[in-house]
Amino acid sequence: MEERHLIAYCGVNCAVCPDYLNKVCPCCRDSVWKEGDECPPVACCKKQGIGFCAYCPTFPCDSMREFYGESDGHRDAYRRMCAMREQS
Repeated sequence: MEERHLIAYCGVNCAVCPDYLNKVCPCCRDSVWKEGDECPPVACCKKQGIGFCAYCPTFPCDSMREFYGESDGHRDAYRRMCAMREQS
């Protein structure tokens, strides 16, 4: 079972993300963000008061479609968000 605190707002599993493991990208759940510094999914989810993109009424939105196709990890994130959406 995945630990939810390591699942980013967009659905990426930070525990297996090369950018997180190589300290290129912080886990968005554990970061203190300055306003304007958040990545787009973090800013959007916080603005809407939701915990994951899966809970957005427009999921997957146009701004996230390209992201979800960029890599295997992002495609996994998309599938994770779809599964969460189905469960809610």
